[in-house]
Amino acid sequence: MRSQSTRRLALVLAVAALVASGCAGVQKATESTFQAPTVALNRAEVANYFGFWFYNNKVQPSLPEGGKPGNNGAPLIYHFVFDIANPNAFPVRLDNLKFTVALDGFELNTVGSQDEIWIPGGKTSQLRVPCVLGPFEAFMSLGVVGGLRLQQMGKKPWDLIQTWWTKAPDFSFPLEVREGAAVFKADGITKVVAFKAKYP
Repeated sequence: MRSQSTRRLALVLAVAALVASGCAGVQKATESTFQAPTVALNRAEVANYFGFWFYNNKVQPSLPEGGKPGNNGAPLIYHFVFDIANPNAFPVRLDNLKFTVALDGFELNTVGSQDEIWIPGGKTSQLRVPCVLGPFEAFMSLGVVGGLRLQQMGKKPWDLIQTWWTKAPDFSFPLEVREGAAVFKADGITKVVAFKAKYP
């Protein structure tokens, strides 16, 4: 009976020692050891495609009572898939990520993700971020920030918009991720990582 108790005690002590050694081996983030993760665009996808159509608020569509006509068109929906690599021995948390989407060099929308995801030490995780573009919003954006460049190109806003919407599935024009910023945290330390990319 006594030998059984002795064996049990020895087993408990061995497990405790194993747990203690395991905990001692877990590396913690410090200002000097926390290496910045990397964010790389793996691919862009046209998630759903509705072709190209648009009608302005002069058109009288069927509306519920009290409804008013608007400037509506087919959405252009992209998904951006990022590879997020953690070079550290400890897990890090992606706190948020944002970036600006540009077509043919024209910045049209800023999107991001507020989802918190953990990337294990030495591993790479993927994050998918959707972006919805509307033709009227693109038209307004081109008018505000792209007027001079459009004049230099000898193009009108709707010329470009029609090209973008009809050629999107072919990726036959430059699609860019600009001014990207991702916030990573580990053990109370924060790192902000800048990124950008072109696709394809």
